[in-house]
Amino acid sequence: MSLSIFGEKSEAPTEDALAAAVGESKTLWDDIKKQVESTCGNYNDEWMFYSKKAGWSFVVRSGKRTILYLIPQDKYFKVNFVFGDKAVAAAQDIGLSNAVIALIMEATPYAEGRSFMVDIGSLDDLDLVAKLINIKAEN
Repeated sequence: MSLSIFGEKSEAPTEDALAAAVGESKTLWDDIKKQVESTCGNYNDEWMFYSKKAGWSFVVRSGKRTILYLIPQDKYFKVNFVFGDKAVAAAQDIGLSNAVIALIMEATPYAEGRSFMVDIGSLDDLDLVAKLINIKAEN
């Protein structure tokens, strides 16, 4: 079973399939894309299949820089960020909750940064994602 609800490499997700998979959370998905555009200006996005274990992810970039990955689940989705050292330091300085700081700090550090995911299922989750997008864009 893959991380994404879309696990078959031969079947790239469509807008209809995405809407059916994430359900009412689709509006939140679209709001996050709007937040990236608002924060970063022009952006590009595409579906990518990384492996059978990961499945299909929706990658959102500003220029050549990856801002986030959206990973569809059943009736919700995950947002994956990769923060380098400067972004981790900025996250600690802006007053995020202790739970979010712990999530970032407990993520395994790799050369490209710390990869962590946030579940998105309600409007309340968008404020956190907006803060994380700002951190990523500035660092």
